[in-house]
Amino acid sequence: MQNMDLGDNELKPIKILGAGNFGRVFLCNYRQKYKVCVKRIIVKNPKKEMKMVMHEIYIMSQLRHPHIVHYVRSFVHAGTVNIVMEYAPNGTLHDLIKRSLPNGFTAAEVMQHFCDILMGLEYLHTRHVIHRDLKPANLLVDSNFCIKIGDFGISFINSPNVMHDFAGTILYMAPEIMRFEKFNNKCDIWSLGCLLYEICCGRNPFSHATSREEVDRLIHSFTRRRLDCSAIRSKYGTMWANLCASMLVTNVENRISLEKILHCDASLTLYYYRKYFTYDYQK
Repeated sequence: MQNMDLGDNELKPIKILGAGNFGRVFLCNYRQKYKVCVKRIIVKNPKKEMKMVMHEIYIMSQLRHPHIVHYVRSFVHAGTVNIVMEYAPNGTLHDLIKRSLPNGFTAAEVMQHFCDILMGLEYLHTRHVIHRDLKPANLLVDSNFCIKIGDFGISFINSPNVMHDFAGTILYMAPEIMRFEKFNNKCDIWSLGCLLYEICCGRNPFSHATSREEVDRLIHSFTRRRLDCSAIRSKYGTMWANLCASMLVTNVENRISLEKILHCDASLTLYYYRKYFTYDYQK
């Protein structure tokens, strides 16, 4: 692997971290100083795909926050677009959840992980970015076990225009997107509710569904009632159960806003703002 040429002499590949339909992700030494992650995207149809890839790069390049994966740079080589970004050595939130089982996270860890994600999401929304694919596999864990939002492949900048677009991961996808209805940044709040449920319970609330149709039926089944969050209540308390249920509301207008999440309980608000005022943007 060390002898592989990525098309940039400053990058020395160490190993492959993952692969998908888009291409591969490499762990590399960068300028012989530190490790970075390189997402190599194979562009098969430049006219169709290049605009999407460049949009992802543009969004990442405009973001700088302790809970957003840091963009380093990008380059084109031999029919590929390569995005260089920070390396998170502790894997993803998915890995973290798996390692926590069967006992699960402590109450302090639930607060930490949720507020890490919430802080990154608040930053995105203030910059009018809708992520659209928040899920454990897209949340990276750094050396300090802080969670950082990554993968902006289907994200876009919000606009006053009505948006209709089917994209995302079914088990974390808001019902309005699933039904090709108009949506706004509250689609990320739905995904955040799924994440909170999984952080608390070790599984997605719709994990026993095997198809999009089954997920849709499960969502429709609690249109007039709240999602059952009794498992969260018994282990972590009423605040977390109520917050999760208020995010997983099918009616967009009735779904809790990010601003209200920040002030839903004094313990969360206090933790959040103590963390907020210790930002270090130089990391």
